[in-house]
Amino acid sequence: MISAESNILLEVKKREDKKINSRQALREGLLLGIIYGKEIKENISVVFPLVKFKWVLDKSGEGTLIKLKIEEENDSRDVIIQDVQYHTFTGDVVHVDFLAVSLEEEVEVEVPLEFTGVSPAVKDLGGIFVQSAENVEVRCKARNIPKAITVDISKLADFDDVIYLKDVSLPANIELLDNLDVVVAMIDKPRSEKEIEELEQEAAPDISQVEGVAKEGEETESEEGNTEVKKPEGEAKEKPKE
Repeated sequence: MISAESNILLEVKKREDKKINSRQALREGLLLGIIYGKEIKENISVVFPLVKFKWVLDKSGEGTLIKLKIEEENDSRDVIIQDVQYHTFTGDVVHVDFLAVSLEEEVEVEVPLEFTGVSPAVKDLGGIFVQSAENVEVRCKARNIPKAITVDISKLADFDDVIYLKDVSLPANIELLDNLDVVVAMIDKPRSEKEIEELEQEAAPDISQVEGVAKEGEETESEEGNTEVKKPEGEAKEKPKE
């Protein structure tokens, strides 16, 4: 398990202009966010630099504990990066939800899986590693939220070997909430040349089925309704009869 970094600090300002939207904020290199939690009577709208948040997200990850300092306040708060909203088309971060917590408070969060080690089935048998899960949901105290949970794939020695969620080692203070019989990693047998060729043939588009495209020498119907023959490129057209 990789422990969460609770000493990472993000400085924010209270959002005074309620009319500004996420698009306008992004033009100025800023992000909009909101802070809420059990001890907060009224949600706090905040604004902060996009570049700084990307650095924090890279260091900590979504769903982990960080320190958040509001410019107008003396002390920082312990918060979880609860939800990061992305633009549908550009993939840019547009809004962030922060959940204010106490360090001893029990929380339920999603934690990413991090796969380590070398699988003998891949190294020696040419198998294909298949990651069947990216995140798992856990319950623990806020101070114990892991940045990631490691999964050792060195036990995948043969094509029949599978790692279930119940096989993943966890510390005593972390409780898994997902189905323990879920497969998180396995090895596929390598594909033969024939299978690869068949897949390539299935994926190749049939241009003859595209409207307006005809094979060489194939008859097509002109706009006037007459039948014409599409000649190969480079073949001279017949002179019209005088």
